[in-house]
Amino acid sequence: MEKIPSRVELSDDPALPGEILDRAETLFVAFQTGDFPYVLPVNHVWLDGHLYIHCAFEGRKIDVLRRDARVGFATAVDVRIIPEQSTTHFRSLCGTGRIREVSDQEEKRRALDAISLRFQARCPRPAPDSMLARVNILRIDVESLTCRHKDGSRRKDKE
Repeated sequence: MEKIPSRVELSDDPALPGEILDRAETLFVAFQTGDFPYVLPVNHVWLDGHLYIHCAFEGRKIDVLRRDARVGFATAVDVRIIPEQSTTHFRSLCGTGRIREVSDQEEKRRALDAISLRFQARCPRPAPDSMLARVNILRIDVESLTCRHKDGSRRKDKE
């Protein structure tokens, strides 16, 4: 089971964070810019209690994270609008953490290999050093995490 941060609200299912993160195609990450958040959709992998994403070595997100490493993130799966009941069923996750560039080559290789496996990328595994030199890997150290779900079943707190 994946390591979960100490400040966690998990609805009633401790496996829910990993299930949501493993199934979600997109993670939305909000970076601190000072005036307004800068929100980006990214590919991700949940590995050893951390979120990993890949990106370029330069650009706005790198400039922003070097000034302020605090981020927020969110995703959802199984979203289904039920018009006749005026409701939506879903499983969602949101959290906060600190993001940093991964410099350790083996951690970077593990994360890149996990991302490429998850998204069925046609690239060699384990990732060769030449590939690691061309790809930046970012790690989000999760500080808080909240999961919610609504699936139409009767909630325990409303019986």
